Amino acid sequence: MRGEAVFNLATSRHSVLGMSVLTALILETAVFPHLAVHGIRPDLVTVVVACWGLLYGPREGFLAGLGAGLVQDLLFTRYIGLFALAGALAGSLMGTVETKIFKESVWVSTAAVGVAVLGHEFVVWVLLRGLGVPAPALSLLTVALPGALYSTVFAPFVYHRLLLFRFREWAREREMTAGAGQVGQG
Repeated sequence: MRGEAVFNLATSRHSVLGMSVLTALILETAVFPHLAVHGIRPDLVTVVVACWGLLYGPREGFLAGLGAGLVQDLLFTRYIGLFALAGALAGSLMGTVETKIFKESVWVSTAAVGVAVLGHEFVVWVLLRGLGVPAPALSLLTVALPGALYSTVFAPFVYHRLLLFRFREWAREREMTAGAGQVGQG
């Protein structure tokens, strides 16, 4: 019985991640082109990955970034692995600071997500340069930085939704632990 509850919890968690990434992809392709400011659009997928890493740690952040990035690679680029590697790094790095950030503060988390998006853009730029794609350094200031700032606008909303889900998970985990302790005592 306890194994089923853990399986359902994990299945639910990954369903939430999948739906969050899918929603982000839909918004990025259908809505955000109309909200572009001087051609700059938010990177909502990286916002989701960074928030996930903050809430679930480096392993989950790495896997979320790898999976979401791979989907982006398959849909939008001819360089398979470009967004997967950048996303995995962003999610993993956010997961490493997971214990050092006050998770209940949406503003601290928002700032951290902004840094993660900027880091993601920097990794993409480095990889593109490594592949021989002309990517001027000035684009880091004219595209990556404004894009990270624009993405940060959406971070509190994404983080808040995922944090609420995480709080529910923590409550379920406590109930399962407390229930297991009571069964063992009886």
